[in-house]
Amino acid sequence: MPVAVNGAIRPLSVALLVLALCIPSALAQGPFEPVPRQPVDPYEAALRELLETPAGLAFLDAFIAVQRDYLYGVDRDALLEGATAGLIESLGDPFSRYVGAEDAEAERQAAAASGVEIARVGDVGVIRIATFEGDVIGARFSTALDTLLTAGARGLVLDLRGNPGGSILQGLQVLDRFLTEGELGYRRVRGVSVPIAYANPRAISHPLVVLVDAETASTAEIVAGTLQAYGRGRIIGATTAGKGVGQTTVRLSDGAELRLVSFEWLLPGLRSIDAVGVTPDLLVSVEPADPVTDGSPRPLVSVAEEGGDPALRLAVDALRGLLSDELAVPSRIPVPTATSTLLPEPEPDPEPEPNGSPRPDEPRSDDSVEASDENQEAPPTPGQPRP
Repeated sequence: MPVAVNGAIRPLSVALLVLALCIPSALAQGPFEPVPRQPVDPYEAALRELLETPAGLAFLDAFIAVQRDYLYGVDRDALLEGATAGLIESLGDPFSRYVGAEDAEAERQAAAASGVEIARVGDVGVIRIATFEGDVIGARFSTALDTLLTAGARGLVLDLRGNPGGSILQGLQVLDRFLTEGELGYRRVRGVSVPIAYANPRAISHPLVVLVDAETASTAEIVAGTLQAYGRGRIIGATTAGKGVGQTTVRLSDGAELRLVSFEWLLPGLRSIDAVGVTPDLLVSVEPADPVTDGSPRPLVSVAEEGGDPALRLAVDALRGLLSDELAVPSRIPVPTATSTLLPEPEPDPEPEPNGSPRPDEPRSDDSVEASDENQEAPPTPGQPRP
């Protein structure tokens, strides 16, 4: 026992006592073996937190009471699923949501079946991407692009209208084919911003126009906004949705999923599009007035029906005008004025006569009209005899 002197304990005696207690256990552990730390079970920690808070106890009270006292039978799994959905709804975030197991599986299958549509309008190639969900869109886009280039496309239209976004990795594969330098945007989490990827020096330089609308969101907005920021292509359409945040998908034990907002997307230059969107270089009304139909709305049609899609007509006209000037690598793509959206639908070409000569009432091309005007003699003035 330590000896007390004047009411104090001898320090040396206390130190010897501590060493005597600690040395055997330290030797048992080994000279270089760290003391193991017990892993924390997240379920036990969550349950402990639930039992230690009044709101957590109230939830358990309600769960027990519903099963015990409710008049009708209760599906316990459905009850818990509803509680999980309510947990996410309580965040008040329109972009964070709970997706049930069946719906999550259906969405995964739909994403896997989503294709990338392509079409050709003369020497202009059109690529429509409906979504960036899944893990195959980037590869399908690359295949579609190579197909159009091999077929002789000299200008390209990237149609992102109605695209709700999806995996940023798939969007980066699209940007990778068009941009040769610079950062491809940033990801910001709690005030810290880091580049998400860098451009590909071997990207193509073909003229490009991008079509967007009010339903173009998230990753699709990042693709369009990044191309616009670098002057790589002109944007035509309507201001985009302004969803500048990204979600992390958490797969739950029963196959359901949580889509939780966990970061913010930024365009090059650290510019946020959240609640703002991407403003096109040329705004086009979603339902433009058509003088042929006396101003009644004209619905948008598929890519193949170029004549009925005013935004697509603008894009194709812009690229055709550029290609006719034989500019190899333009820095900017000239876009026609908005009055071009009011052009009437092109009439179908009349069928030629069997011998190959045009019909009598067939209008001549602009070139033939100009040539005939140059060769036509001026009418004689009144009173002047004809030669």
